[in-house]
Amino acid sequence: MYFNYGSEEIAYLKQKDKRLADVIDKVGKIERPVDTDLFSSVIHHIIGQQISTKAQATIWQRMNDNLGVVNSDTILAAGTEHLQSFGITFRKAEYITDFARKIKDGSFDLEGIWEKSDEEAIKELSGLQGIGVWTAEMILLFCMQRPNIFSFGDLAILRGIRMVYHHRKIDFKLFEKYRRRFSPYCSVASLYFWAVAGGAIPEMKDCAPKGKMTYIYHYDSPLGGITVSSNGREITGLWFDGQKYFGDTLPEDYKEKDLPVFKQTKEWLDIYFSGKAPDFTPPIKMETTSFRKAVWETMLTIPFGQTMTYGEIADSIAKQKGIAKMSAQAVGGAVGHNSISLIIPCHRVVGTNGNLTGYAGGIEKKVRLLTMEQKTTC
Repeated sequence: MYFNYGSEEIAYLKQKDKRLADVIDKVGKIERPVDTDLFSSVIHHIIGQQISTKAQATIWQRMNDNLGVVNSDTILAAGTEHLQSFGITFRKAEYITDFARKIKDGSFDLEGIWEKSDEEAIKELSGLQGIGVWTAEMILLFCMQRPNIFSFGDLAILRGIRMVYHHRKIDFKLFEKYRRRFSPYCSVASLYFWAVAGGAIPEMKDCAPKGKMTYIYHYDSPLGGITVSSNGREITGLWFDGQKYFGDTLPEDYKEKDLPVFKQTKEWLDIYFSGKAPDFTPPIKMETTSFRKAVWETMLTIPFGQTMTYGEIADSIAKQKGIAKMSAQAVGGAVGHNSISLIIPCHRVVGTNGNLTGYAGGIEKKVRLLTMEQKTTC
């Protein structure tokens, strides 16, 4: 079965955008397979995180061949060690087992997801271990066939947009402009941007500026996938998949590579998600403005399990600069654009009286991170 769309969606998109209309005419009908079984789709997407499509298909086939049918009963009967034998990591096996257990005991209403809005469904699914916002968005698109999914966390979609419209960079504001233009048929637009990014129209080239090579590493956290970037020596970015401003400092010219700094970062993340405060910090490079750097450096001083308000950070920077007052609102903007999440702990910044305010990775993640830290320090 393929993602279902037809003349209505095509006519609308072509009418809204001449460049996309040209792409649609050149590429033609796209047949993208979907899996309408929500349970298997969740597991399939957990398996596929940070591995090739071929490897995902191989592991999925092994699982089906061995278990006969993939459901909560067969998953729980198999156990994590047996699931690992299919070629997945221990952490992914734990995620899959936890999901099956929640389905079995009724603590997660899988069928109820179908009745929820896109925003509600993404929130529910990304609350599962191993499912981030991007993965939830892909489930909505390639399982539930929701018509209006457009993922800022998808680097291939960003690349496709750059190639079609000759942009050098796609920031969140520009991305939202395109979302509004293609709504309510963003999912079909996504199919065509993926096709362009994959080379469907050879004459279209990526206009992203070429610079020094950037390397990336993927980490599976209990709160979903994490992408880490490096210049080869220092960490330059760390984002939860799908978070606001995802990849804000990440160029298109990057590749995956094993680096000593990634091994250090993995060790740091392993310690952190075990509920402990790491006693070291991987080398980082803050690629930002001088003001944001001052805010980020202040955030680095907030101890594990503690918080600091925007106003307190503003007062601290005002003292450093020798001025009477600093805008807490300006500090909030700098905090929100933090490109090295967790290591630079923007989740520890709160509003007046400890009120939890926005977090680029999602307020639910902020709550879970603070809860984990505070339980550990109690």
